[in-house]
Amino acid sequence: MRSALLVLALLLLAAPARAFVVSEDPFEGNSFTVGGAVRSYNLVLRGGPLENPLAPKDYNPASLSIVAVRPKLELKRAKFDFTVHDELVSTASTLPTALVGGALSIGQGAETPSWLPLQWTAVDRASYQLRDRVDWLYVGYTLGDFSLEVGRQPVSIGRGQIWTPEDLLAPFSPLQINTEYKPGVDAARVDWTISDRATLLVVGSLGARNSGHDFQAKKDGSAALTRFELSLDKLRLGALAGLVRGDAVGGIDLFVDLGHKSDLHGSGTVTYVPDRSRRRYGRAAFNRAVLGTTTQPAKKLLLTAEMYFNGSGAPRASDYLSEFSSPRFAVGEEYNVGRLYAGVAADWEVHPLLHALASAIVNLEDPSTLIAPELDYNVAQNALLVAGAFIPVGRSARYTGFSPTPRSEFGLYPEMYHLDAKLYF
Repeated sequence: MRSALLVLALLLLAAPARAFVVSEDPFEGNSFTVGGAVRSYNLVLRGGPLENPLAPKDYNPASLSIVAVRPKLELKRAKFDFTVHDELVSTASTLPTALVGGALSIGQGAETPSWLPLQWTAVDRASYQLRDRVDWLYVGYTLGDFSLEVGRQPVSIGRGQIWTPEDLLAPFSPLQINTEYKPGVDAARVDWTISDRATLLVVGSLGARNSGHDFQAKKDGSAALTRFELSLDKLRLGALAGLVRGDAVGGIDLFVDLGHKSDLHGSGTVTYVPDRSRRRYGRAAFNRAVLGTTTQPAKKLLLTAEMYFNGSGAPRASDYLSEFSSPRFAVGEEYNVGRLYAGVAADWEVHPLLHALASAIVNLEDPSTLIAPELDYNVAQNALLVAGAFIPVGRSARYTGFSPTPRSEFGLYPEMYHLDAKLYF
């Protein structure tokens, strides 16, 4: 817990500014900013898979501490911009770090396939790991209605708040704690503002899984996508097409402003899998779709509710373990291994400095549920304390000897309680 105490000490010294602006000319649109963030995630895990017959007795309960230091530099000119964000991550755990960062992806999401050799491991021990990754490194140029960005950059596509079926390159997990910064992908991106109502996005990314990250590009880590969006008053329509890790993908999405601080949003994709070795459960093609609404029923309360169909998921609970080890789960293309879900999330401003959040994800076929309460307290303008939990409700796995048979998805998860400290400078 030394990392938590260190960050807490930094919080007490927090300054009011979030970044150091070296120079700025608002009339010309020029700025040069240096800043960053220090974030500490401290978790206690209990029960679930940690108390199965295969696990050593000292695995339950378990603790995990992640400290992420992220310095950044951003240079903006009228037509040119340059951005670099580094991320140094220290992970200490009573569990093997390979299990924490791989199979469970606790605190952070799955590792994004990459092409540029901009990540390395300084220390890799059984219970401690120190890794560095240049998470964003890209240049941008704007000429009229066109903008071009090249390098390791964040890319977000489509609609959806809890689930994002069109966001296939580096999506966040619904269970992820670290969501301030979207993981960068090695890509070239073109945005064309065709008119006031129409835009076109074209993005191509290179990478490979388990490649050593040294300029290797393979089908299993590369993608090419294009998306067209049309705005019609209170309606926005999008269409997506491309190739993602060897699969052909098409999709549509919509956003409707219903007024009264409410919306209707949704997106759906269809994926064709040419490679027979990548087909799961005999499916040559599958669909994913989300439909939901975000509304503000009271001045200080924001609610989101969604339904999600995951056509690539396992048809039976007994197949969940094989789905957890699938290539789609390994690259973060999917994080839920079942098929039909409902979710709700709430954000209540108890006080300008205190927010109470809660979310619940339900696998409707098991059934099982994951409940996540959270409190966010702004210690200062640039400092935040977070306390929360992930509480699974569902039938635990049945063991025949040492062989587990899952009976529900969230029954496979441990209880997780976390205390986080975040400082932005």
